[in-house]
Amino acid sequence: MLEVVFSDSAAGSLSVAMGGGRHVGGAVSVSILRSDGRKPTKAKLKKAQREAEEQERRNWTQAIPLEGSRRDVLAFSLALSVGDIQEEGIGPKREAAVSQLMGTYPDMGKKAAERLLETSRSSLSVLRERVGRGEPLRIWASGNPDEACGLCWIMEQLRAFGFDNLEITIVTLPDFEERSGSIAVQYTGWGEVEPHQWGKLADHGKKLSSAVARVLADQWRELQAENAPLRAVLNGRLVSVPESLYDFVILRELAHESGEFMEAQVVGRVLGKYRLGIGDAWVALRIEQFVQDGLLEPVTQPAQGEPAYHRILRKSAV
Repeated sequence: MLEVVFSDSAAGSLSVAMGGGRHVGGAVSVSILRSDGRKPTKAKLKKAQREAEEQERRNWTQAIPLEGSRRDVLAFSLALSVGDIQEEGIGPKREAAVSQLMGTYPDMGKKAAERLLETSRSSLSVLRERVGRGEPLRIWASGNPDEACGLCWIMEQLRAFGFDNLEITIVTLPDFEERSGSIAVQYTGWGEVEPHQWGKLADHGKKLSSAVARVLADQWRELQAENAPLRAVLNGRLVSVPESLYDFVILRELAHESGEFMEAQVVGRVLGKYRLGIGDAWVALRIEQFVQDGLLEPVTQPAQGEPAYHRILRKSAV
């Protein structure tokens, strides 16, 4: 069975999950943040490390095995919620959109964009070849804007095969994932799901009817015709929206700042508090637009190789 995901991080996590539902080893890192800013002792770090490793071992002991091969994982990291989508397949317009987002990370921007696009094109070729031979596929979808767009986009790519001839399973990421100890975890996309959880969440999979597949593909054509600069999930529906959609929450966080402030902290609060399913790159691009508009001005520039939002800003006097 082919496994379709819409981010590199989701592909990596799912590939580890294909290890058969057992602990696969590897490094477990921990960090401790103290409210007083002091560094934790080595003893506390070692204790936290041991506890984290033991928890990871228990996680894999309790995991439900996920059958399949890592070779079956197809990643489409195309950031389809952003930019021009009036083209077929994966062309120069998608390159421009991905490059714009990855430009937030100077040291890896262009190369990372090229790698993501190369992987996506390869995945699309494999998808067409193997679906053409009648292989079933499972798509891991969610209300994350990129993943919601990816689901509609992939249906459009499959239209030529005839939806009545396809065997498609959709696994929708639940709003909350309940765990023992009265714990509930909320994800914003499959890229946040731990490897040991994929087997359990696979039970949410449902067969996709040809009628629904056709509706999803038609929705992508509608979005292409509208070709807005941004797409978002509002009230459970994927819609075209202006690029300023998320500005109100960014401005809300900026309102808490006075004097000079770290842009990275604002980006982090927007992502952490509002759980919008968007990435740091888009928030940074909107803040940069505020700089261009004269609302903010940079005090420092990021060090060489650091993300563009690793700088100090202040509000303009005007």
